[in-house]
Amino acid sequence: MAEDRTFDERLASIARDLLNEPDTQHTLQRVVDAAAENLDGTVWASVSLVTQRREIETPVVTDDRAGHADRLQYELAEGPCLDSIWEQETFQIEDMTTEERYPRWARAVAERTGIRSSLSLQLYTDEEHNSLGALNLYSPVPGAFDAETRGEGLAFAAQAAVALRSAQSEQHLRTAMATRTLIGQAQGILMERLKITPDQAFAVLSRLSQHTNVKLREVARRLVETGEIPDGRK
Repeated sequence: MAEDRTFDERLASIARDLLNEPDTQHTLQRVVDAAAENLDGTVWASVSLVTQRREIETPVVTDDRAGHADRLQYELAEGPCLDSIWEQETFQIEDMTTEERYPRWARAVAERTGIRSSLSLQLYTDEEHNSLGALNLYSPVPGAFDAETRGEGLAFAAQAAVALRSAQSEQHLRTAMATRTLIGQAQGILMERLKITPDQAFAVLSRLSQHTNVKLREVARRLVETGEIPDGRK
């Protein structure tokens, strides 16, 4: 039975499952679901993700209370997941009702969600600790995260970070390939209509992108979808 397997065995199985998820969103959801299912006690999990604009958002949760706790951190600009992302690998709160580092956030979380303790673990994959975000674990019980649970959480976060980085890289690759295909189709239309070379067709698309301040991919998409050659092509 799955319940009889050791944590290491469960972690290995989770790692394989994470790498088989179809995209970043599914990978992240699997991360939080697995964390909530495999760590001891009642755990509500979320991921705080660093976006390309260096902003932070929570795209997945296992419980709305975890999402609410995250959002309060972003609104108040204080909290353990923010410190975990930008300052250090792991950040723990034993009891929200006595927490003094983030008084506004901790009191609000305890009152509005019933969360009493938390553990935030940085997600990173390189020696410079360039942060992808944080895995946030919340519990309605004070002092819920002991040394063993922290160790398991760290191992879990490491696997989650590798899977997340892999999913992001694969998604970027798919996006790049789709963009190249789209631009190639737009070039083909221009070449056939205007009797020009591939380089000339690409120059037409680039010039229109610059003149209209519209991304090259979007210019190509509009041409492919409408079949109309845009103004300013000459």
